[in-house]
Amino acid sequence: MDTGFITLMRKLAPDLTDEMTRRALILERISVLQPVGRRQLAARLNLPEREIRNTAVLLKDLGYIELDASGMTLSRKAEEVLDSAREFSKAMNGLTETENRLCELLPVDRVLVAPGDADEDPQVLSDVGRICAVRLRSILQNGNTLAVTGGRTVAAVARNIQSQTPLNVMVVPARGGIGRSVELQANTLAEEIAGRLGGHYRLIHLPDHMDAAAMQEMLKMPEVHEAMELLERADVILHGIGIAGETMKERNMSRTVQAELQRRGAEGESFGAYYDLDGNCLMESSSVGVDLARLKRTCRMVASAAGSSKAGAIISVLRHTPHALLVTDQGAAEKMLNILSA
Repeated sequence: MDTGFITLMRKLAPDLTDEMTRRALILERISVLQPVGRRQLAARLNLPEREIRNTAVLLKDLGYIELDASGMTLSRKAEEVLDSAREFSKAMNGLTETENRLCELLPVDRVLVAPGDADEDPQVLSDVGRICAVRLRSILQNGNTLAVTGGRTVAAVARNIQSQTPLNVMVVPARGGIGRSVELQANTLAEEIAGRLGGHYRLIHLPDHMDAAAMQEMLKMPEVHEAMELLERADVILHGIGIAGETMKERNMSRTVQAELQRRGAEGESFGAYYDLDGNCLMESSSVGVDLARLKRTCRMVASAAGSSKAGAIISVLRHTPHALLVTDQGAAEKMLNILSA
């Protein structure tokens, strides 16, 4: 959206601009939470319930929302203006400027920012997942191979994927098994995403960490060999980003290794490797999974990570590997700008 036009609106009609911003924000939030009651929406937006009620009545009169005992839902007519309302709401809250600024400061083609901070509001993680799911669906084409990691953020993407027409894609895990809940493992999410897209999947039934000799033996198995070959031919990779200190503990690293990585400034983790704030790899991955160095040049990297606590981790991973898309939240985005401007 043209920033010059927004500036003009704010100067000539600040009262109307505020009202339009509120209507666009409420419309966008209803689309995510529907059906939702006025009291619940007021609490989510930190607005007086009276303002929500008045705006809801106006939007209903305009034919954009419907009200019943279950709460507020969008009408079919709302679909005509929803995308524009989202963009307007983002621009008025400065998120569009934030997205553009991050693209200038980091090696990433596109950044999309959801309002809020997942560290403070768990619902924001679902919003990040929804935004990433929509964008991922538009990137994928028939015949593509998609590789996915595990984790809470990728799980949020998986839950929000919708595909009205089946997409002939092959989905494979980008990692072997890892010591976390089954529902957050890469194998589980690869199968779920393939089902939602109407595609196919292959699994890697191996532990996340193996010694070199054992790995070479396992790679001789036809099903494992096939999955690893698919990984090298991936057209798109969807992955989350971990905070170095947290993932070290999750993977039961020795205290000696943890202390050394922390001494060297480890910030982020991705695909089992650890990076400092400048993007230097401090420790290579010893896990069964994707080898970034062997990916084809046209492979598009898509990262999804939320929460202000992940700002440094996101910077470290993106500085090491250029990305086509980053989907994050306002908390992380604003903290990233502070770090990058320091």
